[in-house]
Amino acid sequence: MKLYYTEFIKLKNTFALWLTVLGALFVPLILFATYLSDVKSFVPGPGVNPWDDFLIRILNGCCFFSIGFVLLIIGLIIHIEHKANAWKHLFTLPIGRSEIYLVKLMVIVAIVISFFTLYLSLSVLSGIALGYTVPDFGFSRFPLPGQHIFRFVTEFFISILPTVFLQYWLSFRLKNLIISLGIGLGGLMIGLLLKGWEYIIYLPYAAPFQMLNYKEGAASHQSLYLLNTVYTVILVILSYYDFTKKFRG
Repeated sequence: MKLYYTEFIKLKNTFALWLTVLGALFVPLILFATYLSDVKSFVPGPGVNPWDDFLIRILNGCCFFSIGFVLLIIGLIIHIEHKANAWKHLFTLPIGRSEIYLVKLMVIVAIVISFFTLYLSLSVLSGIALGYTVPDFGFSRFPLPGQHIFRFVTEFFISILPTVFLQYWLSFRLKNLIISLGIGLGGLMIGLLLKGWEYIIYLPYAAPFQMLNYKEGAASHQSLYLLNTVYTVILVILSYYDFTKKFRG
């Protein structure tokens, strides 16, 4: 627990925590301003639930922007040790390599979960605020589809796990932050540009874009989750073995 706390202390001197807050605020704020700037275009017809269209925009925004945030956070956290040439010092401490591997991974996962929680909370609040600001939007007349949001977050988190572990592995293996981020961003670009290709699901970086226009229980998602589970297990084993047995900093 002390090592876990120490890792968060290190983040105080980086942009990581601010990035989490600002990144989570970006899409909800833009969407809030967009609705207010063109009210007539967003007022739904009689009996139409405004949350349906609003959530499609919010969840698609999550698919597009959150994975970029994940790449940056992983890079910033691991680059702290590279920048200070601190890996060898860490390995001389009376703690196991496996503990170092797991603690850093736990910090990354904790920040990613915090980002999603903040992003979705701010998104829901922006919708509620729009309903009070412009009653014609009708947000207050329909219940919030919380179960739909929860299922999306759960499935989306599972879909990005291979990317998290792959990028984690690349980040501690490559000292140059630009190179590791470049590989990740290149993978995202390929995944986005070729998202309609039937074999693109085999590229871990493409998974977030397969969740665009999310629909619960979509058959295409089932094979994606199975594949991501296999990828996650393989990448955990390989990255853990590499870090604990071969990595020298």
